[in-house]
Amino acid sequence: MAETQTPQDNPKTQNSLLKHTLVIGIAMISGLILGLLCNAYGAQIQITKHSNLIQFITQASDLVVHLFLRLIKMIVAPLVLATLVAGISNVEDTGTIKRIGLKVILWFVAASFVSLAVGMIFANIIKPGVNFTKNLPPTNMAAHSDYHFDVAKFILHIVPDSVMDAMVRNDMLQLVVFAIFFGMALANIPGKSAQLFKDGMDTLGKIMLKITDMVMKIVPLVVFSSLLSIATQNGISIIEKYGLYLIEFYSVVLIMWAILIGTSYLMIGKKTFRLLPFISEPVLVGFATASSESAFPRLLEQLTKFGVSPKISGFVVPLGYSFNLCGTMVFLSFAAIFIAQAYNINMPLDKQIMMLLVMMISSKGIAGVPRASMVMLAAVMPSFDIPEAGLALIIGIDQFLDMARTATSVLGNGLVAAIANEWDLKDQARKQSQETLSS
Repeated sequence: MAETQTPQDNPKTQNSLLKHTLVIGIAMISGLILGLLCNAYGAQIQITKHSNLIQFITQASDLVVHLFLRLIKMIVAPLVLATLVAGISNVEDTGTIKRIGLKVILWFVAASFVSLAVGMIFANIIKPGVNFTKNLPPTNMAAHSDYHFDVAKFILHIVPDSVMDAMVRNDMLQLVVFAIFFGMALANIPGKSAQLFKDGMDTLGKIMLKITDMVMKIVPLVVFSSLLSIATQNGISIIEKYGLYLIEFYSVVLIMWAILIGTSYLMIGKKTFRLLPFISEPVLVGFATASSESAFPRLLEQLTKFGVSPKISGFVVPLGYSFNLCGTMVFLSFAAIFIAQAYNINMPLDKQIMMLLVMMISSKGIAGVPRASMVMLAAVMPSFDIPEAGLALIIGIDQFLDMARTATSVLGNGLVAAIANEWDLKDQARKQSQETLSS
C-alpha cells in the first residue's frame, strides 16, 4: 500500500501543502484586519444611496461564502455514492483480513462513536454557541421547528423511495443505504462486465475528487470573505470569541488524545509510550499541513521501524483513513451542536443521538476529501433542522480546526495499527501453540 501513496511523500507535494496553509493563514489575518477596519470606519463611507461600506462588504462576502456552500452541496451526492460503491464492491478477502479484519472494523466503529460522543458531551457542557454572535448568517428559521423523534418515521426514512430523489435532496443516510446494497450486490457479480462497472464507479469517484480539488482552490478566498464579513459586523469582540472557541475545541481534542493513548495502553501496555516518539513526526506533518495524506507514507515507514508488520500497517492504516478519522468525528458533533446553539435550535438528547449515528455511518463515504468535515456537516445538518448557512461561522477558522482534526486522526490510526499488529502476533502464537500440541 505504501508504494501506491509515494507521490504524497514528494517534497514538492508537501511544499505545496505548506504554501496552501500559509496562503490560508494570510487570508485569515487579512480578512480579520480589514474587517475590523471596516467595522470602525465603514459606516461613514457611503457606497450607494441605500448602503454604506459595511453593508456592501457584508453582502459581497456572504455571496462568496454561500457560493462555496452551494458548490459543496453540488458534489456531495455523486461523491458519496461513487466512493462507497467502489470501496464496498472492491473489497478483497485476504488472510490478514480474516484474522484481524473484523476486530479492526469493530474498533473503528467504537472509536468513531466514542469520538462523536466526546464532541457531543463537551459541546453540551461548554455550550460554545450560546451568545456567540447576534449577527448570524441568514437562513429560513421557519423551517426549524421543535423536534419530535418518531421511531417509525425514522425507520421508513432510512430506505429511499427513489435513489434519484435522495440524490436531489442530498439525503446522506438514504444514499449510504442504497450504496451499501448496491456495492454488496456488485461485489458478488463475477465477470468482466461487473469489473468494468466497478472500475467505472472508481473512476467516477476520482472525477468527483478532482472536482472537489477545483472547488477547494477558492478556500483562501472563502476564508478571507468569511472573516471579513464576521469581523465587519461584530468588530473587535469577535477575536475574543473565536479565540475562546479554538481553546474550547483544542481542549476537547486533548481529551480525545488522552482517551486514545489510554485505550492503547490498556491494549498493548508500555509499548504505547515507545510508539509515540516514532509516530510524532507524521502527527506533526499532519498538523502542519492539515492533510492526513501528507503524513501517510511517513506513518507507514515509522510503524515499520517500530516493528509493525508492513502487511498489517498496509491494511489497517489505509482502512483507518476511511473509517477511523477520530479527529473529524469529534469535530462533527462539536461543530453541529455549536451551530445549533448559535441559532438557538432545540436539540434534545434523542435528536443528538440520531445525528451521531447518521454522522458515523455517512462519514465513511467521503474519506480523503479536502475539508471533508465541511462537506459532511453541510450534508447532515439540514436533516436535523440545523441550517448549513451556520458553517459560515467557522469557515474562517477552519484551517486551525483542521490542523487539530488531522493530527488526531493520524495519531489514532498509528495507535490502532500497533494494536492490530499485537493481535496478529497473538493469533500467530496461538496457532503455533496449537500446532505444537497437536503434533
